[in-house]
Amino acid sequence: MPIWSLATIPVAIGFLWLLFRTKQSHKRQQSTLSSEYFKGVNYLLNDEQSKALDVFVKLVESNWDTIDMHFTLGKIYRKNGEMDKAIKIHQGLIARPSLPERYRCKILLELGYDYLGAGWFDRAEGLFKEVLIQDKDSKEARHNLILIYQQEKDWFKAIEIADDLFSENPAAIGPMIAHYYCELAEISRTKGDVSQLEKYANKALAYDASCVRASILLANQVKATGDDKKAIEIYQSIEQQDAESMILVIDSLLECYENLSSFDKLYEYLLSLQSRHENLFLQNVIASVLEKSQGKQAALEYLADKVKHQPSLVGLQKLVSYKEKDIDADKVFSDLTAAISVMQKDSTEYRCQKCGFNTNTHYWLCPSCNNWNSVKPSVIELDH
Repeated sequence: MPIWSLATIPVAIGFLWLLFRTKQSHKRQQSTLSSEYFKGVNYLLNDEQSKALDVFVKLVESNWDTIDMHFTLGKIYRKNGEMDKAIKIHQGLIARPSLPERYRCKILLELGYDYLGAGWFDRAEGLFKEVLIQDKDSKEARHNLILIYQQEKDWFKAIEIADDLFSENPAAIGPMIAHYYCELAEISRTKGDVSQLEKYANKALAYDASCVRASILLANQVKATGDDKKAIEIYQSIEQQDAESMILVIDSLLECYENLSSFDKLYEYLLSLQSRHENLFLQNVIASVLEKSQGKQAALEYLADKVKHQPSLVGLQKLVSYKEKDIDADKVFSDLTAAISVMQKDSTEYRCQKCGFNTNTHYWLCPSCNNWNSVKPSVIELDH
C-alpha cells in the first residue's frame, strides 16, 4: 500500500488542475502524453518524488509547450517550503541539451527564487546576474539583486542596481535609494566621519526630498556641535516631510530649546504644531514645558482639560504623577474616572501601514514585510 504524504497532496492537486487547463487548450494532445502526466502525478501521490521528477522532465523534453506545468510544480514546492524539490525541477530543466533559448532566462529566475528561499544568496546572485547578461532589461532580476544586497547590507551594490531603475519609477525607487544612503551615513556616524555622514545624508535627500531619516541624521549632527538654533530649524522642517514623524524628534527638539532657555517659544511652537496636526498627542510634552515655565498647577490644569477631550494612557499616567505630588488630588481622580472609560487597554506604539506589523520599537525597514518607511506611530502620543 502506498504511503500518502499530506504535504504532497496539495502539490498533486495543483498539478492536476494545471493538467486539466492544459488539456482544455490542447485537445489534440496524444493520449500517451496524458497517460505519462497521470503516471507522474501518481508518483507524487505515492511520495515517490524522484520518479515523478524523472517523468516530468522527460515529458517537457518531448514537448516544451508543457513547461508551464513544471514552473507551476516548482512554485508549489517552493510555497510549501520544499526548496530541494523545486531546485531539482529547475536544475533538471536548465541541464537539458534541447532547452529552447527562449525559456532559459525564465528557468534561471525560477532557480534563483529557489536559492533565495533556501538562503543561498551567493548562488541566487550569480543566477540573477546571468539573467541580466542575457536580458539587460530584466526588472525582475534587478529587483531580486536589490533584495539580496539589502539583505547582505551591501549598500553600494544595492544603490548601483537600484539607480538603473530610478528613472522609470522615481516615486518608488527614490525612497529606497535614500535609505541606502542613510545606512551609509549611519556607518559614517559610528566612525566619526562627519563629512561622509553629511555627504550621504544629502545624497539621500537628493533622491527623496521627503526623507525624514536623512534630516534627522543631519539635525542630530548639527545638534552635537552645539548649534541648537540650526538644529531646531532642521528638526522643525521635518513637519513638511512627514508630520507624523515629528514624534521621532520631539525629545531632541525639546533639548535644543531647553539649552537656549526658550521655554516660551517652545510652548508657542508646540501649541501651533498641535493645532495643525490634531492626531499628534503632544499634551504631555506641553504639560512638561508648562511645569518648567509656569509651575505645576498650570500644567495640571492644562493636562486635566486635555485628557477630558483627548483621553490617552500616558496622559492619565501623567495625572497620576501629579496626585503623588499632592496637587488637587480629588480633581485628578475625578478626571481619571471620566477618561478611563474610553481608554484602550492594549496598544503598541508603532504599526506597519503595509502589513499591520505591531511593535514598540521604530524601524525604518519593516522586519515583517521589508517595506521602507511603512512603520508609523499607531497611537501618536508621547510620554514625558
